[in-house]
Amino acid sequence: MWKTIIRRVLIMIPQIVILSALVFILAKLMPGDPFSGTIGPNTDPKQIEALKRAAGLFDPWYVQYWHWIVNLFHGNLGQSYTLKQPVVTVLGNRIGNTVWLSLLSLIVSYAVAIPLGMTAGRFDGSRRDRAITIFNYFTFGLPTFVVFLLGLYIFGYQLNWFPTSGTISINASGFFEETASRFYHMILPGILAGVLGTTSTVQYLRSEIIDAKSQDYVRTARSKGVPTNKVYSRHIFRNSLLPIAAFAGFQITGLIGGSVVIEQVFSYPGMGQLFITAITSRDYSVVTAIVLFTGILALFGSLLSDIILSLVDPRIRIE
Repeated sequence: MWKTIIRRVLIMIPQIVILSALVFILAKLMPGDPFSGTIGPNTDPKQIEALKRAAGLFDPWYVQYWHWIVNLFHGNLGQSYTLKQPVVTVLGNRIGNTVWLSLLSLIVSYAVAIPLGMTAGRFDGSRRDRAITIFNYFTFGLPTFVVFLLGLYIFGYQLNWFPTSGTISINASGFFEETASRFYHMILPGILAGVLGTTSTVQYLRSEIIDAKSQDYVRTARSKGVPTNKVYSRHIFRNSLLPIAAFAGFQITGLIGGSVVIEQVFSYPGMGQLFITAITSRDYSVVTAIVLFTGILALFGSLLSDIILSLVDPRIRIE
């Protein structure tokens, strides 16, 4: 298994190099520049030109790319033009919020999807199965931003059960109070994102359980007198988890990289909100860092999916 992991990591190196080049070129193709927003009626054009020259914006793209790569190897992602801080510091202040929100969403998603998928697959064709199918249609068809806005309006503004913005209360002090406040701010967006993310898991699990019920090993277990609950928990359920395990890595990293909408709606200061702010202000260094980070996450998600799948099903391990 370790040979497989090392081989996959080595394959990822040229992929990351190609990804970094594409990200850098696409960022440079964005219209405008970080200093355009500072131009006013009394702005001296020579001053703006001096700022662009000092930032290296007049250098050829390959020279800028080389300097960027060298800085990356030294752990330097550049300086944010708008926030006037190192990009590493800017990302460090936001990434923790996104990671914790994504983990909560993932836990809620699996906690809801696995029981629903097992119930729908075990009792396919029943009223419970039809009710779960209708629920699946709604979670798949409803636009996410509409659900987030409705949840924010009902539970945040009307019922006043949850906070409507931020990550921590200004009155929280001490480790336990701050931790409780952070969790309290994550509950509403985490639950909504988790419930909306159950569609594929429920559908895959339902289909796998329906297929597994007709397999020979299930008939053999039943002919030996194994109770029905044990047949489902020990035999059918484990084999039905294989397709879910195959997508687990992608789902984990996808939640972190795809948090733009929910963070904008809930004014949650994470990576997604920072990404939108960086694009609108033409903050190239922050944009390239976030896109590169998200792309690397997708590559590691593929690796993580293979590792999880090999742990669940040892038959597919490559020696």
